[in-house]
Amino acid sequence: MRDQPDRNAHAAPSLSVSLHQLRLFVTLARHRSFTRAGDEFGITQSAVSRGIRELEEEISLRLFDRTTRQVALTEAGRKLLGRIAPLVEELEATLRPRAHEGSEPGVVNLASSCGLTASVLPAMLATCRERLPDITVVVMDRPQNAVLQLVRSGEAELGVVIAPENLDELAAEPLFSDGLAAVVGASHRSSAAAPLDWQQLRGTPLLLLDDDTGSLAAIEAALALHGVSGAVRQRLTQPAAVARMAAAGLGVGILPMHAGSACDSAQIRFIPLVPEASRTIMLVRRRSRALRASAANVWSHFIESSSHTLSTGQAVEA
Repeated sequence: MRDQPDRNAHAAPSLSVSLHQLRLFVTLARHRSFTRAGDEFGITQSAVSRGIRELEEEISLRLFDRTTRQVALTEAGRKLLGRIAPLVEELEATLRPRAHEGSEPGVVNLASSCGLTASVLPAMLATCRERLPDITVVVMDRPQNAVLQLVRSGEAELGVVIAPENLDELAAEPLFSDGLAAVVGASHRSSAAAPLDWQQLRGTPLLLLDDDTGSLAAIEAALALHGVSGAVRQRLTQPAAVARMAAAGLGVGILPMHAGSACDSAQIRFIPLVPEASRTIMLVRRRSRALRASAANVWSHFIESSSHTLSTGQAVEA
């Protein structure tokens, strides 16, 4: 009797790929930065690198070309991204329960960048409560990259952010522009002067907000435009930290004007910088999903009232 052939002898080895690895791949492809991908997941740069390396080894494909300056998709990575990204989104939509599903119809989850939660958001929420008393807005206070991820995943229906570089999957509406200001101690030689020219900051130690706030790109662009180079830069997470270090005479801070409401102190002065430079505050939502009625009402109210409730901001034409 002839031996039966082993049907599994030539079977392809099974793959062990996790949803987490695939999400890391899609996120790194979007940001092209291990640091920013890690920020979005709340993990370290090395953890992102390890996860991607394990994925590449498992599927026997090199997905990214890595250099000291940039991360770029390989041809295989580009092809895989086109097929994987929609599947990852669909899997998350199916497997992850949404925070707003099953909640009361009048509850809206809104994610906000930390600095905006402390400065511009309270006034927006106060007018929303007056106009829409039957709706409760639950605030999710997070770093900017985490806010964008919460909105993309559907855990937050709306987000308030500083204009991001990448709006993939998101619909956005500008609310207003927020000018940048120098922050100095009350005893600083410039404390009584207004406005202050950017070029006067040359050679001065600078106190800046870091990447998680979403403001750094606008600040660095203005510094480069006006030739403010070579100055020592301290990068801090909170506007209050910038203000306190400026009050202690450790440098000149650069903050958005609206941060003044979260840093109110007799020990500091906010001085407008000229020529004017600003950042744009935006309201974001998922492009592919219609908003529930309560969330749509909050969206409309924020847009309609932004130029009135934020008196120190300049409205942006939608």
